[in-house]
Amino acid sequence: MRVAYFTESLPPLTDGVSRTLSYLKKTLDSENVDYKFYSPFCPVDDDWKDKVYRIISVPFPLYTNYRISLPSFHDLEHALKNFQPDLIHICSPFLSGLAAYDFAEKHGVPAVNSFHTRFISYLKYYGHGWFEPFGWNYLRWFYNRGDKNFVPSPATMRELGEMGFKNLALWARGIDTDRFSPAFADNLLREKWSSDGKPIALFVGRLVAEKDIGILLDAHNILKQRKIEYKLVLVGKGPLRPKIEEMMPEIILMGHLEGEALSRAYASADLFTFPSTTETFGNVIQEAAASGLPAIGAAEGGVSDLIRDGETGYLARPKDALDFADKMEMIIMNNPLRNSFAARALESASKNSWDVVNRTLIDDYKKIIDIFKKRLNLQLN
Repeated sequence: MRVAYFTESLPPLTDGVSRTLSYLKKTLDSENVDYKFYSPFCPVDDDWKDKVYRIISVPFPLYTNYRISLPSFHDLEHALKNFQPDLIHICSPFLSGLAAYDFAEKHGVPAVNSFHTRFISYLKYYGHGWFEPFGWNYLRWFYNRGDKNFVPSPATMRELGEMGFKNLALWARGIDTDRFSPAFADNLLREKWSSDGKPIALFVGRLVAEKDIGILLDAHNILKQRKIEYKLVLVGKGPLRPKIEEMMPEIILMGHLEGEALSRAYASADLFTFPSTTETFGNVIQEAAASGLPAIGAAEGGVSDLIRDGETGYLARPKDALDFADKMEMIIMNNPLRNSFAARALESASKNSWDVVNRTLIDDYKKIIDIFKKRLNLQLN
């Protein structure tokens, strides 16, 4: 089986899409599936060698670290003909995805999509909310052309189904418990963050408006007014950092972390906080759980599937800083409750293996290819 992937995100980017595809690559290698990625990015590691066809691209206006493909349809068709895929998997609904559809329809190859990011929901954070209905209309048209649309969580499946998206199937996300574990706890790091032993609350993500970071900051101010003693640590970079540094100098800003430094950051905290309402899944929730952290998240989107309310953490009302602060206070001030949530979160994360979820995806590929071939034979006969 040969699979062609079209994506705007690969390493060296470190977002959820890039990490998901990196773990998928490992399973593809172990299952002897032949594959090629078509992307603006080309990882430098040797094990990616000859596995990426680089597409000409331009910076994405909102985030210049990201790029949007501007493929030559003719050159791309030639490259795909040489590879001869049995299936095309489109990971982003932009021009490269349209080129992939064009090839699939011309050459009788099934095309599937995966829905990773609710980027249309970001528009309202930048004063372009008026465009959101048009954006969703485009996405519905794009995804409904596919033979199957894989989504990362039941909540996202329900939401998209209600909006008229068809052929939906679940492709869940796993967690690398070798990389994220309480074993990475670092007492020196804890002492650096909280020399007097106050509980440590952690956020990991981009410091941008669409992560609803403002809700966490408002909740922090509420807790300060209540004189709740704890430390707030933010891991990530983004345009909101200078404002946070200026307005809230007591918040610890670690910048972007990866590898073992990120593992230590998770395992050295006491509580994970994630107010985002725009997640299709929420990889960071699973990373926190595998590190032994209870979590507080917004009861919306994929996050609502990952936190068992009152068991592994709390779900707060979306965009409600007061409720978020109340939930934080309950966990910060109650050590037995925090430890109980942490143990259940760790147990839950230990059941989610990348190999299991990705082998399920590969099995789905085989079924889709088989059904497509049978349907094609019926049409020819």
